[in-house]
Amino acid sequence: MKKLLPWVSAVLLLSNAQAQDKQYTMAQAHSHNDYERATPFYAAAALNFGSIEADIHLQNGVLYVAHDSRDIDPFRTFEALYLQPVIRQFALYKGKPYADGSPLQLLIDLKTEGTPTLQALQTLLTPYKQYFDRKANPNAVKIVLSGNLPPMSDWQKFDQIFYFDGRPDSTYPASVKDRVAMISVSFDHYSRWNGKGTMIPSELQKVKAVIDQVHQLGFPFRFWGAPSTKSCYFKLMDLGADWIGTDYPSELYDVMHNTATTTVSNLPVHNVYTPTYASDATNIKSKNVILMIGDGTGLAQQFAGYTANKGALNLFLMKQLGLSKTQSVDNYHTDSAAGGTAISSGHKTNNGVIGQDNTYVAVPVIPELLAPKGIKSGVIVTEEITGATPASFYGHTRSRDSVATLAHQLLKSNIQLAVGGGKEQLDAELRESLTSSGVIFYDNLDTWNTGKNERTMVILSDKVVTTMRNGRGNYLTTALRKALQQLSKGKGFFLMVEGSRIDNGGHSNDLDYLVREMLDFDEAIGEALKFADADKQTTVIVTADHETSGLALMDGEISKGWLRGHFATNDHTGIPVMVFAYGPNSQLFRGVYENNEIFRKILACYGK
Repeated sequence: MKKLLPWVSAVLLLSNAQAQDKQYTMAQAHSHNDYERATPFYAAAALNFGSIEADIHLQNGVLYVAHDSRDIDPFRTFEALYLQPVIRQFALYKGKPYADGSPLQLLIDLKTEGTPTLQALQTLLTPYKQYFDRKANPNAVKIVLSGNLPPMSDWQKFDQIFYFDGRPDSTYPASVKDRVAMISVSFDHYSRWNGKGTMIPSELQKVKAVIDQVHQLGFPFRFWGAPSTKSCYFKLMDLGADWIGTDYPSELYDVMHNTATTTVSNLPVHNVYTPTYASDATNIKSKNVILMIGDGTGLAQQFAGYTANKGALNLFLMKQLGLSKTQSVDNYHTDSAAGGTAISSGHKTNNGVIGQDNTYVAVPVIPELLAPKGIKSGVIVTEEITGATPASFYGHTRSRDSVATLAHQLLKSNIQLAVGGGKEQLDAELRESLTSSGVIFYDNLDTWNTGKNERTMVILSDKVVTTMRNGRGNYLTTALRKALQQLSKGKGFFLMVEGSRIDNGGHSNDLDYLVREMLDFDEAIGEALKFADADKQTTVIVTADHETSGLALMDGEISKGWLRGHFATNDHTGIPVMVFAYGPNSQLFRGVYENNEIFRKILACYGK
């Protein structure tokens, strides 16, 4: 086929088209000009590509693989690079080209005169017909011929193992129609798009029209010469092309293999609360502060939620904006322990450390500083109550993994209210200590009596405080509502609320998981804003401890609530995170600053 221009593969923006219902697998992946790979055949076969392309030249009775005749090399024959590897595949996988039974076709482009070249190919393959005869063996490799084809009237003269690559401007009589495996055409006949940005509407219409035309004739469709970019792969899938070609097999594999976890659509949509802004950015002393931490949540995660919720987020109605730099003392990208400690204590520290500075000396955290003033503190999380973020507001340990130590530190802490999962991790000694110390313990959200003013631990089963996808439901908003009822009696409160599992979605590189958690977190944000408006003395701050996954938003349609993303990593990144604030003193959170400055700004809200 014609050589593709070497467009750089990158994370690009697409134009929108409706996502197709067709499910794509590696069976629809085509390795264009495969012989130019460092390891022809095997690079694509290792990824279970459904189609592999080889251009062949007949020279002195030998079939060579090359794009141009000047590239012919005596060691690069069709037999060595493709026939023998196919035979090895069948030996390795017990009569199949792939272990899982996936199909394989070889698209062979005849570069020299069609009839003699095909005759030479037929002679070469006749002793090995068992590997290519699909009528005798359903697992056989399908051979599709392209390029300089013999006249259509001669097709029936050749073995039935050979199928042909048609063209959209040709007519195929019934006598040969079943030998046409697909219809292919050059992409640049319809568009000059380079795979970046969007196709112009007139070209998009032409591209869609030719695909639809071929499908109406009953044939599978393929473009050659289409840009080898992720944006183009997605676009061709959106338009329903049957084969997706690439010059970069591993890149297309990443797209095909991960589409299910990088696409979001049809999620439940929630209404947003419209703030009054009556007390926003005023200078009155804050009685209460609600700090909401979306674990691992960067701006891309937030906008993904906005898109999935069809253009609305409670978060985006907050007007006071800042940017937090999250680096820890010993790492460019922090973790939840060091990130949480910076916010809770004002001290940057090493990754993994909770409530201690980078010399491992315990430092006071916000609840400990507010307790002598009669201000109560609480934490609500969507993970275990001993997780790194909540622990940063009551614990002091070198290691975030010291779960038993953190559980006992929680009991002895200044935390008036703790709500989260991890009931299964509470040992018998700790349960007895809870009872003997006068702490009211609940293991059911419904039985929690907010009318009591004593220290309260609502520690639920991990089966309850699970993921949104697994049925957590309205746990977070319900817990927040009940916590506000309980804590609002008195001189004031500090409440940390964590959307803990947004981070898990990033680590899993699962966009649907991540967005469901983000939307749940945003519903809780709406509940907090509503309380702040009614109370008029409450400041709401929403931020993150760090960003996770380097999420890029590739495409989407806000009005329909669907989007597609790409993850750069399954780890944390050093990307700064947003700070949103609402209510009295929210203007303090404007600007760009280190994450430990949030601590000082929170205390300033209380007039400290």
